[in-house]
Amino acid sequence: MQTHLIAPFLLLFVLTSCGGTDHDNHESGPHDHGDDIEHDHSGDDQHVDRSLHIVHFSDNNELFLQYETLVAKRDSVFLAHLTDLTNYTPIPGGFITITLSGGGFPDETFSGKRPVRDGIHIEVALPQYAGQRQLSLHFESTTTTTSHNLGRVTVYPDYATSKNSAERIIPENAIYLEKEAQWQAGLAVQMPIINKQHQLTLPTSAIYQNNSENFIHVLKGGEFFEQRKITISNTDHGKVAILSGVTAKEYVVIKGNHTLLPGIQSAPSEMAHTIDETSDHHH
Repeated sequence: MQTHLIAPFLLLFVLTSCGGTDHDNHESGPHDHGDDIEHDHSGDDQHVDRSLHIVHFSDNNELFLQYETLVAKRDSVFLAHLTDLTNYTPIPGGFITITLSGGGFPDETFSGKRPVRDGIHIEVALPQYAGQRQLSLHFESTTTTTSHNLGRVTVYPDYATSKNSAERIIPENAIYLEKEAQWQAGLAVQMPIINKQHQLTLPTSAIYQNNSENFIHVLKGGEFFEQRKITISNTDHGKVAILSGVTAKEYVVIKGNHTLLPGIQSAPSEMAHTIDETSDHHH
């Protein structure tokens, strides 16, 4: 599968979708913020995407959040994908609330009223305070309520300063598969499980072969995966002991591997038969 470098989460699509969505802090549309909100348009004619990505797991869901570098008094578009980890499908309905807190400034919240479609939510944040802030996302629907505390982020004082922010590094030879395609394929990930012998184990479905060597796919971002060669040991009740090639904190594809495989490689089901046919984030 060819590696892709994607544009910033289809900014035009997101902004177009915003126009039809009610927002607590954007009642007059995404570019009219009222007389009491300061809005800096400097640099609008030289905007460069510097989108950031976060993958965060809770007990029952996965959040894949993409957002633009935060600059005081400038719009930053957030795009959230929420996945139900019990069946690896998009979570329908509900709404998200983005909160910036801490840093000695008042809390700022930005809340949308409905998803773009099942599992996909957008919000436009307009932070007023530059500095180090804590970012969190709260999701609420009739069936699900969850909060994701996403750690410290920088809100830059101006556009010029934000251009010095670090670029997101895409792993070399990364395989790209958009989140919607992952949902369609039923792609599932989990961290290795430690057995009684203190070995890392994975389901046989996570392993596939190429030229008689064993490989897995490791999640390296919400839509990026890395092919990883591993060394395996014994197999017991459909679980393979991993000697090298993955750590206990990495998320490995255990279902839907075929969507990431070039045609020259064996399908995961073939590898599972060959071996034995007898989800600092936690889920």
